[in-house]
Amino acid sequence: MEEISAAPTWPDSMLHAYGQMLSVTEVARALNLEERNVRNLLTSSDPTMRMPGVKIGKSWRIARDQLRTYLLVHHNEDATLTSPTAQRGTL
Repeated sequence: MEEISAAPTWPDSMLHAYGQMLSVTEVARALNLEERNVRNLLTSSDPTMRMPGVKIGKSWRIARDQLRTYLLVHHNEDATLTSPTAQRGTL
């Protein structure tokens, strides 16, 4: 019997097109943020808000699995429900 694969769910649906390690530009594109906001999250002085990443030379790299976990821990349920993506199915 053939197995039917379900469509990726949030946040996997935002991250599935990227490799295992993402650049600041890729994270900004996936999350619809400015690059400087991603850098601010990576360097936050508040460890509970800091996005996991590693700096290699002058460039940051963010592991896709760690970003996924970060998004799951820090997501706002109300914002997810009112986002344009969430509203598409209600038209």
